[in-house]
Amino acid sequence: MVIRTASGDAVPAIAETNLDAFLQHRADVPRPCGAPLVSSLSQLRGSDDPVITFGRLPQACVPEFADGCQVELCDGMEPPFRIAHPPGEAEGSESFAARPVGPEQLLATPFRVVSRMGFPSYAGAVTHWWIGRKPSESDAVIADLMVRHLVALVDHERLMTAVAQAEDRAADLALAAISGRTISLATGIVMHQNGLAADDAEDLLRQAAGPNGRDLHQVAASVARSRSLGASLVPGNGVARGRRLQPAR
Repeated sequence: MVIRTASGDAVPAIAETNLDAFLQHRADVPRPCGAPLVSSLSQLRGSDDPVITFGRLPQACVPEFADGCQVELCDGMEPPFRIAHPPGEAEGSESFAARPVGPEQLLATPFRVVSRMGFPSYAGAVTHWWIGRKPSESDAVIADLMVRHLVALVDHERLMTAVAQAEDRAADLALAAISGRTISLATGIVMHQNGLAADDAEDLLRQAAGPNGRDLHQVAASVARSRSLGASLVPGNGVARGRRLQPAR
């Protein structure tokens, strides 16, 4: 079995033209698999869940690259994930043991990814095998490129998710700031017009919001536009009474 060492370094995406050139110019590539393999890889779609992304690899590279492929992956959060293609021929299974595949015909590519964006780290191995031949040096390089490509797809989706979450938080903060200023302005208007303390003025705004099914910000925005809360909710009209500010002596 040929084993590639996992570096754990930052992983770039595959440049399809570079992979295609590599396949065309290496003498030890046993068959013209370049275009079909690149086409299959280009159709892979990323996910911020590595199980989803890596789970699509076996079908993408069989038979374009190898006669069989198995992915094993664990992120420490769920039970280990394993998938193989052809189905049921995972390494160690009875079907796999019955096929004429020896240890020297297996190629294992381990990987380890430490997350830097709040997602779980993960690790695993991709195993390819061939019937009737041993993996070459080029096979090992191609397998490593494929794993790096999948890691890059996961990283990209995780980055996009993190960016979207950051944008949502920024929007929430901006809305909260605007809402806070509007409520403060409306509270000041009610205080001034009705001689109320700040807490009582805000309570009056909340009372105005309740019966109409509106939130406090909507009521505050209406008060800020009209410069008035409305006669029906002014203290002394039977709806709300607050603690009036005492005039200075």
